[in-house]
Amino acid sequence: RVVKERESVQVLVRPFHTVGLVLPMVVVCMGVLREVSGTAVIWRGANSLALLCSAALYFNHGLVTKNRRFILLAGGILNVSLILLWRTLHLTDAQFYMVPIGLSILGLVELMNKELPKGSHNLLRYIGALTILVSPTFEIMGDSWLHLITLMVLSVIVVLIAIGMHLKSLMYTGSAFLCADLVGMVVRSTIDHPALLWVCGLSLGAAVIALAAYCEQHREDLLKRIRLITAEFATWN
Repeated sequence: RVVKERESVQVLVRPFHTVGLVLPMVVVCMGVLREVSGTAVIWRGANSLALLCSAALYFNHGLVTKNRRFILLAGGILNVSLILLWRTLHLTDAQFYMVPIGLSILGLVELMNKELPKGSHNLLRYIGALTILVSPTFEIMGDSWLHLITLMVLSVIVVLIAIGMHLKSLMYTGSAFLCADLVGMVVRSTIDHPALLWVCGLSLGAAVIALAAYCEQHREDLLKRIRLITAEFATWN
């Protein structure tokens, strides 16, 4: 009898499984339509929360079944959810929109590493890193100190990700933007306080002389460390 009951219930597994996978997408479509159409909600962010819950369900299903497509779907829904949330909160800064997209692209490359052509890996990594790091530059052109600082923080984060994942492309991109940001800070400071230009020039000259003297005195040790770093860096992707 127990066996017969299990067989009768087994018939319902597939339909319920299908419904369980389709319903979150229905919620996503309804949330987007309600947000775009301007339909009144009980409180701000309700549509974004609905999308976030759907993303969490797909992400959990992807982890349980080890199906990467559902994880990618969850990432896409998460980005849409954030875009709707920033739109609801009237946040127009490009960083709110571009940073999550850039991180998603980097995550896509690592998640679909075997499925994507090897020649596209570095290209997508550059695109993801540039999407993240270019986002503050729109406001930096308008002399925003806050965005100079956020660019420095984002550059450091990209460099740390590069170190943790041994990725040359991210290291090059993050380091370049970090150097450019530091130069931008110096230039912006000298515009506000022209006397700082002399101070920075003298400090840079003294630092270069001191560095040259230190390198000359510890040349062998430095060469050994450079060789070790170069050998380690050569193993990176």
